[in-house]
Amino acid sequence: MTRTPGYIRNATFLALAAAIVSGCSTKGSSPIVPSPSAPVGLPAPPAPGQVNTYSGVQSPGTWILTLNNTSNTFSYQPVTYPASPNAPVSGTIQASHGFTALTANGGPVGYALEVVGRFAILRPGGVNTAPVLAVPEISCYQITGRSRFQYVGIPADINAGPTLGYGSVVASTDSTGTSWQFENMQGNIVQGPATFSAKCGTASSQAAISFTGQQSVLNNVWANPATIPTAHTNSTISIGPSGFFVADQSDPTQALPTGASVVGVIEPTSALSTSDIALQQYLGFVYQEATPIGLNGVPPTLALTFPVAFGLTGSGGTLLVGGDFPNEDVTQAPNSDMSIVLGNQDPTYNGLYQNASITVLDPTENCANYQGPGENATSGVNAEGYYTCTFPAVAVVGNPGGKYGIFITAYNWAARLDGAPMQIYLLQK
Repeated sequence: MTRTPGYIRNATFLALAAAIVSGCSTKGSSPIVPSPSAPVGLPAPPAPGQVNTYSGVQSPGTWILTLNNTSNTFSYQPVTYPASPNAPVSGTIQASHGFTALTANGGPVGYALEVVGRFAILRPGGVNTAPVLAVPEISCYQITGRSRFQYVGIPADINAGPTLGYGSVVASTDSTGTSWQFENMQGNIVQGPATFSAKCGTASSQAAISFTGQQSVLNNVWANPATIPTAHTNSTISIGPSGFFVADQSDPTQALPTGASVVGVIEPTSALSTSDIALQQYLGFVYQEATPIGLNGVPPTLALTFPVAFGLTGSGGTLLVGGDFPNEDVTQAPNSDMSIVLGNQDPTYNGLYQNASITVLDPTENCANYQGPGENATSGVNAEGYYTCTFPAVAVVGNPGGKYGIFITAYNWAARLDGAPMQIYLLQK
C-alpha cells in the first residue's frame, strides 16, 4: 500500500461525529418533509454551459469563482474580506483525473472540483488554505411548495472544540422567486427564531437570497465572535439550480473575519438507497480546520485541505473505502486506508445519516492516548497490523441531477492528541 509522509498522512486521519438535536427555537415542532407525490421543489434546471460563475463561502466570508471550460481559464476573488490572505487570482485550468488544476504565472494556485453548472469546490492556494464551497445562482427562481435544505456547519471558530454542527431549514417562495420564507430551522448549531424572511436579488449576473437585521443564525460556531449575530451581519444564501446550496453570515465591518458558513443540499423527496450510494465512486476534499494550542500544551496545527477519492475496491453495502492521493498527485492511485460506514438512514429526514462511523489510521495512537474530555472514539488494529481509530459520524446526502453529493462533519481525534474539526465533501463521478 502506498504511504504518504508528513502533513498528508497526518491529515487523512479523519473522523466525523455529530449529535443531532433540535434547536431551542423549534422544540416541539412537527417535522416538515417533502411529500413523494407532491410536485414540490426547484424548477427544472437549464442545461449547464461551459462557462460558469459560482457564488461561494469560506466560513466566514463570500467568494466569486469563474471556471471557463471553453478557454480553459479561471478567476477567483474573495468578496466579504478582500484583504484576507487569499488575493484575487486568474489564470489557466487543466483537467486532471476528474479534478481541475489551477495555474497562474507559471505556478500552481489551487485545485477545483466541478459538477459543471451545478456545484464547485475550490481550494484557492496550497494545502494550508481553507476550501470555498460554491454554487451558480444566476436568477431568482420559484420553489413550488416547500422544500427542506439540510446542511453541515463549516468550521469557523478554532476554539470551538468538537462542536460537530448540523442543521436544516424549510424554504418556500412567492410566484416570482423574489420573496423567500424560511421556517422550521433546526439543528444543534442554530440560534434565534426558527422562521425568517428574505429577498432574492441579482447583481453582476449573480443572484443571492439575503436578509439583514434578523436574529436567525444557521451556524452559531463563529470565528471571532463578539455577539452573535453582530449588528452589521450580512446573511447570504445561494441555491444552485439542482439543489446544492451554501450560506454565509458574516460581518464585513470587522477587522478580523467574523461569522460562519454552511454547505448542503435539498432533501430528497424519498428515502435514498444506501447500498446504491456505497456502490458509486466519488472525488472530493477533506478539510481539517486550524487548531489553537490544545490540552496540556498540545501544539496548534494549520488548516489542511486535500483531494481524496472514495468508492474504491471493498466498498458496498453501507461502506465507502477511500483515501488521499500520494503527495497530492491526483494522477496516482489514491490510498484506501479510510472507510466511511453510513449506517441507517433517518426514518424522517431523507438523506440524513445520524449513526455513521469512520475508521482511519492512527500511527501515533492519539486515539488511545488522549486523556482529556469529550472523546468518543475506539482504538483498534486493522488486518495489516496498523493502529486505527473509529469515530461516530453524521452525513447529509442528496442526489441533485441524479448524482450523489455527500457532506460529512467530523472531529478527528487521530489528527493530533487533542483532536481537530474535519469535514469531507464528496461528489459522485
